Amino acid sequence: METTPSRRTEPERPAFPWRIFWVLLVGSVAGVSAVLPYIFALSPKLVSAGTLTTSLPVVIAIQLMQSTIVFGGLIALGLLLARKVGIEMPLLQWWLYGKGNGIPRHSFREPILSGVAVAGLSLLVFYTVFLSRIPEWPIAAEAALPIWKRFLACFYGAINEEVLARLFFFSLILWVLRKIAREKSGRSGRLIFWIANLIVALLFALAHVPAAKLLMPITPLVIVALLTINGAASLLFGYLCWKRGLEAAMLAHFCADFTLHLIGPMFFRG
Repeated sequence: METTPSRRTEPERPAFPWRIFWVLLVGSVAGVSAVLPYIFALSPKLVSAGTLTTSLPVVIAIQLMQSTIVFGGLIALGLLLARKVGIEMPLLQWWLYGKGNGIPRHSFREPILSGVAVAGLSLLVFYTVFLSRIPEWPIAAEAALPIWKRFLACFYGAINEEVLARLFFFSLILWVLRKIAREKSGRSGRLIFWIANLIVALLFALAHVPAAKLLMPITPLVIVALLTINGAASLLFGYLCWKRGLEAAMLAHFCADFTLHLIGPMFFRG
C-alpha cells in the first residue's frame, strides 16, 4: 500500500500587533502634546505674533495631526521590521496579549539605574567640560521653567524619540545589515548589533542639532557636546532595547531625561 508523505505544517505567521500599534501611537501623540509647553517656553519666538500665520490652537491642532500621520507610519514599519530582527516588546506583549512569563525583576531596576547613571555622568561632563566653554547653552532658561513643563517634556524623549530611534531606525538598520551579511538567525549577531547601535547613536545625536539651533548658535564645540552627551545615552538605550526590549529603552530614556531636565538644573548657579 503506497502512502503519501505528510507535508510539514508551516508555523502560522503572527498577526500584526495592532494593540501595540495603537498604544504606541496614542503615546506618541501624547508625547508631542506634552513637550509643546516646554518648547514654547524655551523658544517664545515660535509663538510670537509676527511668526504665526494663524492662531496658536490651529497650529497645535495641525502639529498633532501631522504627528499622528508621521508616527503612525513609523510605528507600523517599525513593528514589521522589529519582528524580523529580533527586537522584542515583552511588557507590551504581556500586558496586551497575555504572552510571556509576567514582569521580570530586571524590567524596571536595570533601566532606571542605568538611565540615572548615564544622565549623572552626562551632567558631570557637561558642568565640568562644556558649560564654561558654551555660555550660550540655555541651562539658565531651562532652570527658570516650571517643574511641570520640564517633567512633561520627559515623556517626549521616552516615547517619541525611542519610537523614532529604536523601533524604526534601529530596526531598519539592523534589517539592512542582516541582509548584507546574509544572517539567517532570528537574533542579530553582536557585531551587527554594535554597528547598528553606533550608526543610530550618531543619527540620534545629530538629530538634536536642529532643536539646539533654535536656542543657541551652533559651533563645533556644541556639536561635540551633543555627540558626547546624546551619543553616549543612545548607545545605552540601544543596548537595553536589544537585551531587554523596547520598553526598557523607553524607561531608561525617561529616567535620564528626568535627571537631566529636573534634577540637573538644580545644580546650576547663574
